Amino acid sequence: MGSYGPEPPAKSKGVTAQLSHWITNLQLSDVPPAVLERAKYQLLDGVACALVGAHVPWSEKYVEATAEYEPPGEYSVIGWDKKFGPLAASMMNAAFIQATELDDYHAAAPVHNSAIMLSTLMAATESLSHRPKHAPVKISGSHFLLATIAGYESSIRAGNGLYGNDMLARGWHCGAVYGAPGSAAAASKLFELDATQTEDALGIACTQACGLMAAQFGGMIKRVQHGFSTRNGLMGALLARGGYEGIKQVFERPFGGFLAMFSSGNGKSPPYREEAIVEGLGVKWETMEIRNKLYAAVGTSHGMIEILEGMQEAHPMRFVKEQLPKIVSIHAAQSFAGFHHDGWQPDARPMEVTGSQLCAAYVMATQLVDRQVLLAQFGHDQLNRDDVWGLLRKTTCSHDPYFDPAERLSGARVTVVFDDGFVLEESLDMPRGFDPWVTNEQLVEKYRKLAASVTDPKRSRAIEETVLRLDKLEDVTELIELLAQPVGKGLK
Repeated sequence: MGSYGPEPPAKSKGVTAQLSHWITNLQLSDVPPAVLERAKYQLLDGVACALVGAHVPWSEKYVEATAEYEPPGEYSVIGWDKKFGPLAASMMNAAFIQATELDDYHAAAPVHNSAIMLSTLMAATESLSHRPKHAPVKISGSHFLLATIAGYESSIRAGNGLYGNDMLARGWHCGAVYGAPGSAAAASKLFELDATQTEDALGIACTQACGLMAAQFGGMIKRVQHGFSTRNGLMGALLARGGYEGIKQVFERPFGGFLAMFSSGNGKSPPYREEAIVEGLGVKWETMEIRNKLYAAVGTSHGMIEILEGMQEAHPMRFVKEQLPKIVSIHAAQSFAGFHHDGWQPDARPMEVTGSQLCAAYVMATQLVDRQVLLAQFGHDQLNRDDVWGLLRKTTCSHDPYFDPAERLSGARVTVVFDDGFVLEESLDMPRGFDPWVTNEQLVEKYRKLAASVTDPKRSRAIEETVLRLDKLEDVTELIELLAQPVGKGLK
């Protein structure tokens, strides 16, 4: 036992066991109709992001590099006619959803949920047709949807236990950390594991949780890091299904546990909130708090974009392209997590695509020049424009505690000063997409625009209709087969 005190009893009613019990016993009838309905539209949003992200240059490079060492397999890859093993395929699908910075997020516990759950559950579903010595098993759309919700609820609560965006402010890619238990929860539910097996799956997933936010400054790996969660959780559930045991009580163990280790050094008292892992289960549905992006940029910059949009509309002559050089300075005050995440100034010009999308100064300059921040603004031929970089170098960011609460996390106060002394200052607590949230109808509109850019109308319509009748679908393979067909390039 060493100097760390006696081990907890083998059979515990700690939060990991409680969460596992909830996952195992969750029934479709337990979930309010509005939550089930919203989950379908969240999955549609994830599908839209996957389709448009499947053939951006960094996604193609990921598939190409993976194919050099990973043998062909039986598991589908969205937008491609290639197949790989379950872990490789699931990581690719997650990377595609994350590829363009257009996918969902949770403000209080930042995690891109659909990137994890859709990719995990596609591979988990297909694994039931490729299991030696077992007859193939069909998964209904309603069971797939229930497993998705189990994953959403679990990943967000893992984040709540670590004070949500505090992990982001300390340099962790927190969604890649919180997502591992979410993926394990989703796959465990899909496989109908019992509570003991589900706890094993969570333990195996959590011991692999990882993700460094230094990935935001360049390179391509940031796109894949939510795929780490997918891989970790799926592996956990596959091993647990086969009888392999994982860490028990993985959340609450004071020595080497998930909460204890990821909270280390955060300066908070208490350092973590163990009770948050199960708080409100089945009563407060975190699925309804997942928000969606309308801009192809880091979520904590969206308030700044909307403020600048408003200024451009209210003062059109001040913001015509010819007048932009007369701007002397641009300043954005933002949350602590946002400032550390995207409030930095680049060292070198040009930046790579990842850094550009995760740099508030670059994003604001792009809005001023192009009057939009969409995927087209981040083509390689757009990243070294003099007009954008001229404004970027006049832009600074700072932390304002007013924006630290979760309900203002993506808000900002922006000040623009012109050379004649004219000053504009506007503040916004939260951008569209958070408050007000993106409606189901708006998510359909977003899906149609993105899908239309990479596939034909007939297939786009078939995918949309299949996702939105998921709860009526007898075999979710119908959807997987629609997704696993080639698409065009989302970024030329």
